[in-house]
Amino acid sequence: MKERRKVMQGRVVSDKMLKTVIVEIESTYTHPLYGKVVRRANRFKAHNAEPVVAKRGDLVKIIEARPYSHEKRWRVSEIVQRGIVVEEIREKELEELRAKEEADRAARRAEEERRAAERLAKLAGEEEPTEAAAEPAESEAA
Repeated sequence: MKERRKVMQGRVVSDKMLKTVIVEIESTYTHPLYGKVVRRANRFKAHNAEPVVAKRGDLVKIIEARPYSHEKRWRVSEIVQRGIVVEEIREKELEELRAKEEADRAARRAEEERRAAERLAKLAGEEEPTEAAAEPAESEAA
């Protein structure tokens, strides 16, 4: 009878190596004494062959294979679902927040400059009438 190979499903957490990905497989079990559901994650290095190029964030099936290297004994058999990398989304959100904050700062600066210009105009406007009022008083006295 032919022995069946183990098949597991997990998410690719790193694809920085050449032809190798690290797949994290999360399992849950109930603690025997306390009854709490405990999560446990195992990481496996899997061979990422040319036809199935898995990227970070993808949900993949890995299958037991011959030893490719000291730690690599699995290979990616198929990509179940293409994933989106959460860190890239966070970076985009951070960039948008930074741009919004910069726009708010620029608007605040423009508003402060406008108010300062109004105050200067108001002060200049108040000084002119007092000078104009002072001139006729001087001419009447003369």
